[in-house]
Amino acid sequence: MVTQPAEEVKKFYTYDDYLKIDDGNRYELIEGELVLTPSPGTRHQLLVGRLFKIIDQYAQRTGSGQVFFAPLDVVLDEPVKKNTFQPDIIFISKERLGIIEETRINGAPDLVVEVLSPGTIRRDRGRKSRQYFKSGVREFWLVDPQERLVEVFVPGEKDWQRTGVYEEEDEEFIASTVLPGLEARARDIFPV
Repeated sequence: MVTQPAEEVKKFYTYDDYLKIDDGNRYELIEGELVLTPSPGTRHQLLVGRLFKIIDQYAQRTGSGQVFFAPLDVVLDEPVKKNTFQPDIIFISKERLGIIEETRINGAPDLVVEVLSPGTIRRDRGRKSRQYFKSGVREFWLVDPQERLVEVFVPGEKDWQRTGVYEEEDEEFIASTVLPGLEARARDIFPV
């Protein structure tokens, strides 16, 4: 008699479960699934640093809000808390600074920037993008180091609408509804 292997049951995690994990790895929660997030590479971190500097200088000059960078938990869905991400760059407008807590951001940021990595590209473009949309993120940027371009998305009726694609050689400034008047080009982000 041949026995069939038992079907694997996935554990549903909440933010409270996530907080108890202390194994030295970095994780995110996507729809209650605990997902290991590999450490980013040097090129990725260089881009995040440049983006942070550009957006932080804008925020300071305009007094428009606060900028953070990963790792910092963003809990998207109260009270269930089954979606907890660590976006590369997070912008919270001054009108919504109340969602900033000591240990996390508790709600949808106004702007989320994800720098794509080989190990996270599908997740960033797929499942995470959908959760950002559902939770009410007002603008979403995907920065592609391979293609050397920045894609800007705003919420549409049922999904994200891409409002701009900015390549390294473009002369135009990245147009942002969350950061109006931002004076940055794609080439300001990418290393030589």
